Amino acid sequence: MKNSPLALQIWMIFVIITIGISTLFMLLVPWALRDFFTQQTYATIREAQSIYLSNGKMLSDIHDIAEWDQINQQYQTVKHIVFLEDGEVIAGSTSLLIFNNFDFIMEESKNQHVAAQQYSRDINGEKMYYIIRRGELASVPVYLFSYTWEYYQNDLVENLFAQLLWLIAVILLLSWIPSFLMSRYITKPIIKMENHVRSIANRDWYESIDVDRDDEIGKLGQSIERMRQRLVEQEDMQRTFLQHISHELKTPVMVIRSYAQAIADGIFPKGGLEGSIEVIEKEAARMEKRVKDLLYLTKLDYLFSKRSSDDLINMGELIENIVELLRWQRLELSWQLEMVNIVFRGGQEQWQVAIENLLDNQIRYAESLISITLSEYYKNKQPYMFIRIFNDGPSLEEGLIDKLFEEYQQGYRGEFGLGLAIVREIAVYHGGKIWASNEENGVAFYLDIPNKD
Repeated sequence: MKNSPLALQIWMIFVIITIGISTLFMLLVPWALRDFFTQQTYATIREAQSIYLSNGKMLSDIHDIAEWDQINQQYQTVKHIVFLEDGEVIAGSTSLLIFNNFDFIMEESKNQHVAAQQYSRDINGEKMYYIIRRGELASVPVYLFSYTWEYYQNDLVENLFAQLLWLIAVILLLSWIPSFLMSRYITKPIIKMENHVRSIANRDWYESIDVDRDDEIGKLGQSIERMRQRLVEQEDMQRTFLQHISHELKTPVMVIRSYAQAIADGIFPKGGLEGSIEVIEKEAARMEKRVKDLLYLTKLDYLFSKRSSDDLINMGELIENIVELLRWQRLELSWQLEMVNIVFRGGQEQWQVAIENLLDNQIRYAESLISITLSEYYKNKQPYMFIRIFNDGPSLEEGLIDKLFEEYQQGYRGEFGLGLAIVREIAVYHGGKIWASNEENGVAFYLDIPNKD
């Protein structure tokens, strides 16, 4: 069944549920109504007896009594016997079954302390319902014995059961048609989304997905549409990045080749051998940095899929060491460090790269100041490491803050759009988050990471 179309599965589930409920209903109805029909049986016997009563007494005309069966046409299932206290039957006729059990009936009538009382008795596997009523006939005490058999009640139950069975069958058949149409209606947008997802898998993702619903299916369609838009944006950014990096790599390669050929010809473009080699080294370093970022993103994907081992890192010492290594790039900058002693569990190499990329970004944009604060706080008894890095450079461009940490996103002084994307991957891998905000006199970057140690 699980390999059948979803519409058929939904319809089959509906059919199975309705059949199950109907079967349970048909099994319980006779049982639930049996007590009701029993009370109705006694009510019918009492109504049949009331025909032969006048002011609480038996009819006085013996001739009328003899013709009870003709009078009682509307209660043909109820039979009557009138007998005296000594057991002599004066009206009605006793069948052999009644005759064989008449001693019990006589004993019950003598022990009866009320005017009328209802009884039941099993006779030869068949249940008999009866009422014995005391009265007078021509001032003589008599008993009116009125009875009926259970099979009359069973016939009534069977007739009702048959009618209910037909009614339920018609209802089921009529309900299955709209339920099948409803299942097709529910699954139609899913089939539509499946076709779109198949197209997306084939990189044909330029046609939008429009699911005009607000339920869970609509939300799924909206999620697929957001994914499609992100893929289109990702492809556009990747294309732009490849164009940019091909230009960036082509330029240093061209410079290195031209300088190398010039030196081979005995020409020194930068005034001398040392200056020319310095240019070659600088361009080679630029290429190395670009290639290193690309390769490191691939390496991160591998490490995260393999769950690399965690190291104990003194985060304060790590940040101070990186600051000492990078401060020479711009000696005019002032550095303010506020650190607490935090031993953090994570990948040593990964955090080395993350802090280097963040500080490299600050150095590129800062005017005169970079401030770093390292602190710790607790949330639900879980320790968290909190890092704030501030620079007094220009504010982030409008619309860039939310996309700053995505791959291939660059600011106006950006290089490749990979450095901050690497930082985000490392933060997310360690269960944390990173964000940036424009603040008074500068820009601040925040890292909020749970400490597993």
